[in-house]
Amino acid sequence: MFSRTDLRTLLDSYLLRHPTESARLATVAAALDVAHSTPDPVLVTCSAVVIDRARRILHAPNAPASTGLPGAKPRDGDRSPLATALRAVHEQTGIPTSDLCLTPQHVRAPIDIAPGPGANSRAPGAPIADLRFAFYLAHTPSTAAHWQPAADVALAELRAKVTGLDGQVTPLNASALIYNQRGEYLLHLRDMREGIWTPGCWALLGGGHEPGDHTPQDTILRELKEEAGIAPQRLEAFLDEEVRDADGLTVPVRIFAALWEGDPSRLPLTEGVMLAWFPPATVSRLRLGGGTLDLVQRHARLAEPA
Repeated sequence: MFSRTDLRTLLDSYLLRHPTESARLATVAAALDVAHSTPDPVLVTCSAVVIDRARRILHAPNAPASTGLPGAKPRDGDRSPLATALRAVHEQTGIPTSDLCLTPQHVRAPIDIAPGPGANSRAPGAPIADLRFAFYLAHTPSTAAHWQPAADVALAELRAKVTGLDGQVTPLNASALIYNQRGEYLLHLRDMREGIWTPGCWALLGGGHEPGDHTPQDTILRELKEEAGIAPQRLEAFLDEEVRDADGLTVPVRIFAALWEGDPSRLPLTEGVMLAWFPPATVSRLRLGGGTLDLVQRHARLAEPA
């Protein structure tokens, strides 16, 4: 379950993006601010707004809410409100989480928060907050699904917000295959910490899309600067791939090949344990994350003299 602090943080972040909705969500905000004897002063539900490439919205005929959106109340074991929404999609439509990806416009933030009076048995009269998260359809689902045009969405406030979402999947993560003129590759030893991708492994530097990133190249240049103070001498797209995140969502990734010459021990590393150069022959002996070995070997083969 989610703490009051978690929900208040999520609401505050939402209102920073949608300040005109402060009055609409005043009851929810007030309930989260007041000291209550009950652990859940707001009855939270979490819904999914899934958009396909034809800009249609996934409809769940058997959804418990009248909105027709897949939605559910949180359960113990749900990692986050977003994870609850993903569970609802699978349970109510049969579409697995791996067929979905995040949108660049909203990433993990809710596209909409809808208030309403609710019947909360633990706190009668407490408000409801339906947290709605947007996803794109990354793969054609094997199961039959019901879709409706975005223009037919009954909720006016939500209909306006999905207008700019085109359903086109784009890379939301960028990584750099950094090499030098000696043919070595710069790898990043990640922290041994729960909740992160490939903990305790050697991997590529990189990270996820953030507001202000207009292209994957913007993302990787920002990440290299923030994480290690690296400014590559040359940068070019190498390939696109897909990975799964901690929630099971598909994450489209653009891999860049980046030429950089320097001493990694002098870099201001802000995340992880260390950076080090490795020749391709040594990389296979490391504990690696994801497809790092394959990427290094593929790039090294291309660099070999014909």
